[in-house]
Amino acid sequence: MNKLIITIVTTMLLTVTGTAFSQDPSGEPGRKGQRDRHGMQEMPVVGQIMHALKQLDLNEEQQANIKAVRHELKTEVQPIMKELNTGHRQLKELIKAESYNKDAVAELAKKEGELATQRIVLTAEALSKALGYLSDEQRDQLGAMAAERKKQRAKKHEGRVKES
Repeated sequence: MNKLIITIVTTMLLTVTGTAFSQDPSGEPGRKGQRDRHGMQEMPVVGQIMHALKQLDLNEEQQANIKAVRHELKTEVQPIMKELNTGHRQLKELIKAESYNKDAVAELAKKEGELATQRIVLTAEALSKALGYLSDEQRDQLGAMAAERKKQRAKKHEGRVKES
């Protein structure tokens, strides 16, 4: 059962990661980034998996547990996001400075990498925890939805390649 959860999480992360890194964080042109209803920027994989979970027939207990996991993730990620935003503001200032400070920029980049790593680890843990509340049948449904989404993206990509 643990292997199944790991397989599903890995498949979903790999399926969405390519798309997430190749475009705007919201996945839509012209938007700066998808935000949850509290204004916090959301990782595309979280939004997509949570959207998929809503399509499943979850009982009240599962819904409550998943909501708690999402709230916990938000609480843990918020300070990281604040640090990232501070780093972005500092980077803008370094770019605007009269003389370029390569070491300061490198230090900010290193710090951003560490924060991104923390965010990804926390997110993966939360998603794994949320998926742990699903029944075997629901996990199978989620896997089927991921496979269908992958097929649709491949078909869409194929259409774009033909247009080129």
